[in-house]
Amino acid sequence: MGIEEIFGVRTIKITTSAPYSLEEFFEKIRDTVFPAGKPALVKDGLTYVIAFPQIDRNNQVQIVGNRGRFYVQRSVQPAGIGKMAANMALEELTDGLSGLSGAFGSAKKKCMKLVQNTADIILAMNL
Repeated sequence: MGIEEIFGVRTIKITTSAPYSLEEFFEKIRDTVFPAGKPALVKDGLTYVIAFPQIDRNNQVQIVGNRGRFYVQRSVQPAGIGKMAANMALEELTDGLSGLSGAFGSAKKKCMKLVQNTADIILAMNL
């Protein structure tokens, strides 16, 4: 287990045969059954991400990228502006302690496994 695994960092690169935009990539995978749940194209700040249902407040499988290069990753910040604001407020109220729940425990391990499973399914699609 490397340092990335200890801190819950899991990012898997996927390169497609065509230079798909994120929206086109989403259209290719949207009806695929994933253990992480049904993907959704979500506005996150100034950009969009493909997000799967949250495991908990600090764990979510997301896909980011463009032009045929995508990254399946574990995110500790759920996609969506409203969720970002709520988490920032909670972090402020608890002096940063609420964010520690995403660094430890079974939800983190589950999310990291779902990142790998999601990437494996997409890779097997040979996009």
